[in-house]
Amino acid sequence: MCSKLMHYISVCVSCVNMYIDSDEELQKLCAGLRKAKVIYFDTEFMRERSFYPKLCLIQVGYGKHQAAIDPLAKLDLKPLLKILTSATKLLVFHSGRQDLEIIYNLTGKLPKNIFDTQLAAMVCGFGEQVSYMQLVEQICGEKIDKSQRFTDWSKRPLLKKQIDYALADVVYLPKIHDSLAGALKTQKRGKWLNAEEEALLDIKTYKENPKDAWTKIKHKGKKHADLGVLQALAEWREKEAIRKDKPRGFIIKNEILVELAIQRPKTEKAIQNFRGLGNVSRETSAKILAVIQQGCDLPDSKKPKLKPRPTRKADSGVIDMLKLLLKKTCEKEKIAPRLIADSSDLEKFALGEEAIFSKGWRYETFGKKAEQLLRGEIFFKISNGQLKITRKKQAAK
Repeated sequence: MCSKLMHYISVCVSCVNMYIDSDEELQKLCAGLRKAKVIYFDTEFMRERSFYPKLCLIQVGYGKHQAAIDPLAKLDLKPLLKILTSATKLLVFHSGRQDLEIIYNLTGKLPKNIFDTQLAAMVCGFGEQVSYMQLVEQICGEKIDKSQRFTDWSKRPLLKKQIDYALADVVYLPKIHDSLAGALKTQKRGKWLNAEEEALLDIKTYKENPKDAWTKIKHKGKKHADLGVLQALAEWREKEAIRKDKPRGFIIKNEILVELAIQRPKTEKAIQNFRGLGNVSRETSAKILAVIQQGCDLPDSKKPKLKPRPTRKADSGVIDMLKLLLKKTCEKEKIAPRLIADSSDLEKFALGEEAIFSKGWRYETFGKKAEQLLRGEIFFKISNGQLKITRKKQAAK
């Protein structure tokens, strides 16, 4: 696709949109980005057949300029990535965890200043997991054509309508950002958002530690498995997936790993006949056997342990009361309940343990009321068909 043919005005009549597939064009774009304080950012990627996300398109915007950058055109992305991770830039995106993962994989760094419009919308009362399309409709009064959402972004050439669709993910971000930033300031919730974005800026979120891979396996059979063997197998699979850049399940599926850790086959023939492994080579069979033996040889004191099941369980009625208090509090504060607590947090609190809402803004918003509820200082009252939270002193009057 010739980049000269791809300079056009399309998604937004007042915006200049570009498709960039040459280093020369990218250098011109970077010159403009260096002058910008705020950069709007999104990516298109594929990861169905790989361990790491395969970056297929980068969308950036600043001022009235938007650009779709083609990384598959073998561009030198270093100048762009340096700008995106600069401490002087604010990077605005929607639900950007995977976008940040891509930046980290390419640079080993993360941006210094971010604004996630999905998190901001949740803090401002737009509901849980609000989509970009919903924000475009509610804030911008526009509708996005989603007909290209199943595009295979690794295929070339891209059609104009596909590039338009991709650019729409940054075209509306300025207005959404301005609206949400204003709401955060009015509601004095900027610190709330900052607290939620800390996890996104924590490098540990994106670092793969093969030693801990076993903890990500969700399977009821884990309780019957030799956890030393499971840990060793999961670590081996993780390293193989990284080395081959293939999904974990492409190497060995979770349920097969767990079953191997339960049965612990001891011969190559047993591996060859193990259901679900498929046609494995002799070399792979030998490796799996060695890994199983490595896990078996691990002293019990060094084998990982499952978290013990709670010996106590909170009364379901108490949990129901806390859920009701959470619901009413979030309705009043116009904030998504998931940001404050989930069922396990309420369970911990009911049992007298520290919960996520035991400190910080969550405590001021909900935790303090939860303590008052358990002490009997507030309770629920029905008045004129409406459920209200009432203080004890008010009830006495």
